[in-house]
Amino acid sequence: MLNPKKYKNFYKDIAKEAEVHKDLVSDFVFFFYAKLRKNLSELEHNKINIPNLGTFSIRHRKLKKAIKRQKDILGNLQKMTFDGFDKSIPVINKIKKMEDALEMIETNLKNKKKFKHENK
Repeated sequence: MLNPKKYKNFYKDIAKEAEVHKDLVSDFVFFFYAKLRKNLSELEHNKINIPNLGTFSIRHRKLKKAIKRQKDILGNLQKMTFDGFDKSIPVINKIKKMEDALEMIETNLKNKKKFKHENK
């Protein structure tokens, strides 16, 4: 059974091997994962493949929950005044982006099932 290790455990070893300070390694890893999270949160692609590291993907169920949560927020904002309408515009755009990403994920799942069924 594999025991995954936390990335913080590798800072010292990587810093020693690269002959740099461990804070520099920490900053680099933080920057790298921040960029990765930003790319996933923009919802343009449902999967991002990083060579030698793996494939990072948007989780289908979490996306559905996030859409529901944003729709609840939107319902609360629209009950308010003109100010609520102004605040609802970015939420509407976010919901649209999330729904498009969900549709892309569901289409990929259907295509995957269809391909698997045809190639039995």
